Amino acid sequence: MVNFPMLQNLNLSFNNLEGKVPVEGVFRNASAVEVYSNSALCGGIQELHMQACPSQGSKKHRKHLRKLKKKCLSISSFGCTYQKISYEELLNAIDGFSLRNLIGSGNFGSVYKGKLGLDEPTVAVKVLNLQKQGASKTFIAECEALRNIRHRNLVKIVTACSSIDFGGKDFKALVYEFMPNRSLEMWLHPEDGFSQLRNLNLLQRMNIAIDVASALLYLHHHCQTPIIHCDLKPSNILLDDDLTAHVSDFGLARLLLKSGKEAFLNQLSSAGIKGTVGYVAPGNES
Repeated sequence: MVNFPMLQNLNLSFNNLEGKVPVEGVFRNASAVEVYSNSALCGGIQELHMQACPSQGSKKHRKHLRKLKKKCLSISSFGCTYQKISYEELLNAIDGFSLRNLIGSGNFGSVYKGKLGLDEPTVAVKVLNLQKQGASKTFIAECEALRNIRHRNLVKIVTACSSIDFGGKDFKALVYEFMPNRSLEMWLHPEDGFSQLRNLNLLQRMNIAIDVASALLYLHHHCQTPIIHCDLKPSNILLDDDLTAHVSDFGLARLLLKSGKEAFLNQLSSAGIKGTVGYVAPGNES
């Protein structure tokens, strides 16, 4: 990457990299490089505020970065398996934050319906309100939780954007597969005018319960690092065309880290009390 003179911006965040950060090429400009959540990186220019590198092992570190270059040259904040997308592209996808595209809002941001291209499927774009305390850490929590997990009953992440808007302010957004039947909350407690259109029979309710249980089984027992959702509720369960349930919103998720015979929870979000006001999951009362 040092030897690419046309490279103007580089985002290596959330990739668990290790090694010495170069000081040549694009790495000479701190505003052009992002290396968040790579605790094993060291060196680099002073403006990046990285830890100092040990005196030995620099060859090993340079070799690791060379492997990354060969593996993927188009890097997003999620890694090589996700497409890179700019603020402008997202702005066009949701028609400039048009209210007609707004499909939901929460504590840390708003969700818009949009398309990344004319022939592309519809997506849901969650735009974080970075003025809200804890929103940035919520973004990191979702990135950490969703980037390496795959299951038919989990919401599918398409990509993410960590950039600046046209006013020079920080901008963060997550792009998900669109769920046309919205949330389970809207089916169980429909808004005025929709009560006749939203009615789940017993079989559909059982299937949704099984879908959610399957997702939790995967998160708790079949992930490389088990994940605790911490905010499971009807509004965070989304339904596709076939009413298959998908667990969403990992902004309060915790990773269950194991160290020897002990296990402890790594709290990714800055929120002190987990869950939604008025609701506490069993086992979280203390």
